[in-house]
Amino acid sequence: MYVRKIIKCILLSCLVFYVSVLNASQCPSTNVVTDPVMFEWTYHPVTASNAEEYYSGTLEMGEVTLNINGETLTTRAYRQEGFNYSIPGPTMYMAPGKKYLLRFKNTLPYQPLSADHNVFKDPNVTNVHTHGLHVSGETPSDDVTRFFEGGFGGDFVYDIPADHMGGTYWYHAHHHGSTFLQVSSGAFGQIIIDDSFDGIPANVANMEEKLLQIVYLDPSVAGTSGDTLISGTLNPGWTVNGKVSGNVCLPPNTWQHWRILLGDADAKTKTLSIGNQCEVALMARDGVWRTVVPKNIADNSLPLTGASRADIAVRCSGDSTITVANTVVANIFVDGASDLTVHPYAEDGVSQWNSFRPAYLRDLRNEAVSNFETVNMGARTVNGSKFDIDVPTFTTVADGVQEWNVKGATNHPFHLHVYHFQTQENCGDYEAGEYYDTMAAACNVRFDLNPATSTVYEGKTILHCHILDHEDQGAMGWMNVIGGEAAPLFPVDTSIDPYKTYYSLGGAPAPTVPAAPTALAALAVSSSQIDLSWADNANDEASYQLERSLDGINFSSVAILAANSTSYSDVNLNASTTYHYQVNASNTAGTSANSNIASATTEASTGGGTGTSVRVGSIIVTTSSVGGGLKLGVADIVVLDDLGNPVENAIVSGEFTGAINEVVSASGATNVNGQTSVNTTQTVKGKVTLSFCVTAITHDTLQDFSAVPGEVCGTL
Repeated sequence: MYVRKIIKCILLSCLVFYVSVLNASQCPSTNVVTDPVMFEWTYHPVTASNAEEYYSGTLEMGEVTLNINGETLTTRAYRQEGFNYSIPGPTMYMAPGKKYLLRFKNTLPYQPLSADHNVFKDPNVTNVHTHGLHVSGETPSDDVTRFFEGGFGGDFVYDIPADHMGGTYWYHAHHHGSTFLQVSSGAFGQIIIDDSFDGIPANVANMEEKLLQIVYLDPSVAGTSGDTLISGTLNPGWTVNGKVSGNVCLPPNTWQHWRILLGDADAKTKTLSIGNQCEVALMARDGVWRTVVPKNIADNSLPLTGASRADIAVRCSGDSTITVANTVVANIFVDGASDLTVHPYAEDGVSQWNSFRPAYLRDLRNEAVSNFETVNMGARTVNGSKFDIDVPTFTTVADGVQEWNVKGATNHPFHLHVYHFQTQENCGDYEAGEYYDTMAAACNVRFDLNPATSTVYEGKTILHCHILDHEDQGAMGWMNVIGGEAAPLFPVDTSIDPYKTYYSLGGAPAPTVPAAPTALAALAVSSSQIDLSWADNANDEASYQLERSLDGINFSSVAILAANSTSYSDVNLNASTTYHYQVNASNTAGTSANSNIASATTEASTGGGTGTSVRVGSIIVTTSSVGGGLKLGVADIVVLDDLGNPVENAIVSGEFTGAINEVVSASGATNVNGQTSVNTTQTVKGKVTLSFCVTAITHDTLQDFSAVPGEVCGTL
């Protein structure tokens, strides 16, 4: 029986090979998809002048004009110093347990920073984000709030943990305001973490690898953020390693390991498909081996976000295609000599194998949870608020497993920096028990912040919508982790110039912290307005921040103002109320000391007079129990006129966001005290995070009020 099986297998192999010869053609000699150039690290051993081994290299961002399939594109792209700019940028190979020092230089022309926030801006300001790496989110590591104008640079340190999972990751530009522009037009590349320490079978490790960055390149973003650089004749469309309709060649009936990045600034789910002359098996997602490897993909199709990676095994018996959303992005040609010794299965060639998971990626489904949160992804907000680097979305103690209920991510794909998360149940295309770093589904997810079982990092962990124009316009937040490891330190190597977080490339001196403003004065001019003025003592500030307080101790930001500002009118205030103010100046070097505190008390409401317009006096958000543990959302709104008088018969419109997402098209009319209430029709259980934002107030005789969603809000 055993001999007959061997003969049968030999005959089938010959038959498959014969069929492949009939269905294959010679690999073309032009437009062949090849692996991107490899980033070259310099090794620094321990010496008398260097206390620890590390690797270093220099990545640059600059202007380049490329010829892509006979069409031109002038854009911004990455390169290793001394090499050519390219799309994609050079591939970085890293290994667990090693330290990497990346010098980053922005060689683009200098442009001053915009003081605006959560808008498209700063086309020539940039940085680099190591998407998916389990490293610190603070400076000098993967801190995306650090950025560099043209003519400036800084150094990054990546301490790759010794138990870091090997896999496929990527890097891309991530300055808030220009991410959409720069990634859409070519600022990205792959990162490969060495997986030879992951205990994978030899037949898997020996498969030939192809690095395939399937990315939608969109020159039509030209002009966004004030861009004047992007130009050319190239039309928007899918590229594979920078080629349009490129040719991918592989031997017949030979399994290969394809490391795929699907990149698209519009990160909503799209289906990647390999033609029916091929077989496909899924081995890893987002840089993490599946729990059980591989998973055969019967229809050869994988739904992926525009930030996902998939490690797949592919074997083809004839020429075929690669498609994304039914669009052919590359052609597959079968040519050459077969290798039947490699495959994605266990050693027997048919069974699955169990991957080795480090502790930080263990199965968390049956573990106790120390903290629960709800994350609601919006079009321009996270949990109803736009990004504010001074206000964390969550503050979390590093003491155990976290569970987040992620909502709204189907249309606003959710990405978490630093930590992969495990889905707790099947959520659409996301399998229970598997790990991801980007997800387009509503789902409960967990990740580990226990320093005893995971490498936990103190400080910032960014979370955001990976539709990049949404992220630039405010759909980003951050978790402040209390406890865990501090950010890594620069190597101390006395044989070279000291590493720094920020420096000039020679075109201009590095900025210093601006001088603090002085002589702040506050003058109440009505029951709802206080005018502020101050002395501008700086000549190098990028912006001013005005802060307000009701107690003279706890201040919050009122406005971010342009450089050289010396006055501001604070309006829509409450009558007979004392307000305290301070102002400071900022640039890329930091923030000045605060000015003196100035105080003023708004005038008393006349109780009469003739107002001309309506405004929001206050918003108080609560919940109301309806039984069975269910709660309604409630918002009480007070409407005043511009003199501070209550306004009767005003109609309020707005929207609830958070645990409940619901638009309120019209409230009941306000009463004689200017008050009205609105309720949600939906109900929720448990801990509730909820905001209500007023978008409009209408009145028969007074001037109406309108606001951008997310600007005039109350929060539970």
